[in-house]
Amino acid sequence: MSDTTITIDIFSDIVCPWCVIGGVRLEKALAQRPELTVTRTWHPYMLNPTQPAGVRWADYAVQRFGGAAKAKEIFGHVTSVAASEGITFDYDNVATAANTRDCHRLLLLASEYEQTWPLATALYNAYFRDGVDLNDQQALTSLAVGAGLPADRVAATLASDDYSADVDQSMATAQRLNISGVPFFIFNQRFAVSGAQPTEIMLKALDAASGAIDIQS
Repeated sequence: MSDTTITIDIFSDIVCPWCVIGGVRLEKALAQRPELTVTRTWHPYMLNPTQPAGVRWADYAVQRFGGAAKAKEIFGHVTSVAASEGITFDYDNVATAANTRDCHRLLLLASEYEQTWPLATALYNAYFRDGVDLNDQQALTSLAVGAGLPADRVAATLASDDYSADVDQSMATAQRLNISGVPFFIFNQRFAVSGAQPTEIMLKALDAASGAIDIQS
């Protein structure tokens, strides 16, 4: 396979556990294609754009998933899948049902410094593993600065509506593309992969986008 440039547009949300798993599976696929030059772009997608801040996760989970027993079953499954990919989730430690608009705004800021993916990883770990309240702007500031963003830009962004219109535009784009769930990956604006598909599927999409295989094979 010759040296090839591939773009991957990724619609994702920080409070989506399958987005974490899908991202890791994509990383594993990319590691098997070191000859590819890949540009990844984060596209905000809010699973619950009207989610109020401060709702305890335990209360939200029971209401959202139809009771504690069902919630425990769902969380057990996704935690097991995550563990199989080397990812640690601790649902007992999740603090709140976060509204992720500020997370997405900071991720768009991070793209200016080529720090999107370090910040995304920090936010995922903070939420699903470390029990950080992502509605807390002080916590968000610490995570963003720790991922390499300048403190003054982080503070200015959180104190303003910067990038909020971009979040809305991304949501509108997702609707126009009939994207109803995340993660959603678009390779070279040609081939789409919906969901946290296995690494083998990610490899097939990469190879199709690079011209190494026919997508129908």
